Amino acid sequence: MNPEESSNAFVKLVTANGLTEADVWKAVLEASGIQVFLRHEAMAAVIPETAGEIAAVDLWVPREQAAEALQILQDERVEPADEDEPV
Repeated sequence: MNPEESSNAFVKLVTANGLTEADVWKAVLEASGIQVFLRHEAMAAVIPETAGEIAAVDLWVPREQAAEALQILQDERVEPADEDEPV
């Protein structure tokens, strides 16, 4: 099923900055039992070194799981360590 064909059932959750980032986010969400559809991944795969809108990949999830999915991605985000802090 294409998420655009069923816009009532699926919503665009986030836009990744390339296929690598989209694949990581998809794997995290699917490990939590959330179905994910990627949109525009073909262009990002064909021209992986591009940036910006050409490399952008949208992640679509079931509408009823969107809030949970967004929370999972926020919880999994890794912040860079502050270089001034002792290790």
